[in-house]
Amino acid sequence: MELRHLRTFRAVLREGSFLKAARALGLAQPTVTLHIQELEAALGLELFDRTGRRRPRTPAGALLAERALPILEAVDSLSRSMAELRDGRSGLLRIGSIEPAASERVTPLLGRLRKARPDLRVRLDVSGTGGVSRGVADGDLDVGLCSAPPLELGLRFEPLFAEEMALLLPRGHRLARAKPLLAKQLEGESLVMTEQGCSYRQAVESALASRGVRPRWTFESGSTNTLRAAVQQKLGIAILPRGAAAPAPPGTVVRRLHDLVIALPVGLATRTDAAPAPPALALLVQALRRELGR
Repeated sequence: MELRHLRTFRAVLREGSFLKAARALGLAQPTVTLHIQELEAALGLELFDRTGRRRPRTPAGALLAERALPILEAVDSLSRSMAELRDGRSGLLRIGSIEPAASERVTPLLGRLRKARPDLRVRLDVSGTGGVSRGVADGDLDVGLCSAPPLELGLRFEPLFAEEMALLLPRGHRLARAKPLLAKQLEGESLVMTEQGCSYRQAVESALASRGVRPRWTFESGSTNTLRAAVQQKLGIAILPRGAAAPAPPGTVVRRLHDLVIALPVGLATRTDAAPAPPALALLVQALRRELGR
């Protein structure tokens, strides 16, 4: 029993005759007749009553229609789905990203991509660089947008842009109006910071240490929104990605250090042994390079 035989059988049922089925399929009538004969030979049963001009189903034909046609519809649906996946119209994109890149850069891009390809499904995991890069290394994510992943994971890293950091201070803080605002003025200041191991925190601590500055942290959280709220409550100064610091929430101001630029390279993390990207993922990666690249 072959699929082409079943498709011919379905056409005869729909059209009511071998001649009309041949026209619908773009085949010669003898070919339709041959397909039905080969199908009947494979089953050992006649499927149509050939005594009249029309071709009513025999009991065997009725049973075959009941059991086989749903299978044929499922096969056709699967073929359509595979075609959509092949040309990038559908499929699942599994992406990981750090903040604020996830909300400010990746999400708008995904919105435009899905508008053009509404059958795409997207899973966006938001985590720190450690979590994102581990997800890529384990195969749980197709691509990650993060800072440089740990070397031991063996991932390929392609820098796209530098996430510049800025200071968020309570409006009444003594440094809120300092001109110029220098790195050494942060000596001994209370900082609210992201959690230990966070790439942003490592970049801040390393940059300040290069200037001999030793601020003290008084509050830490993995949520940039919580850090913004902490500054509003005058728990300390935050050094955050500029996109997360601005616009400044009520009661705070955003400042930049005059003598020190703190920036974190952010880019694509992918597996070196990954299979060729399916079309939808390739489109996403191209868009990330085009829109986020320096």
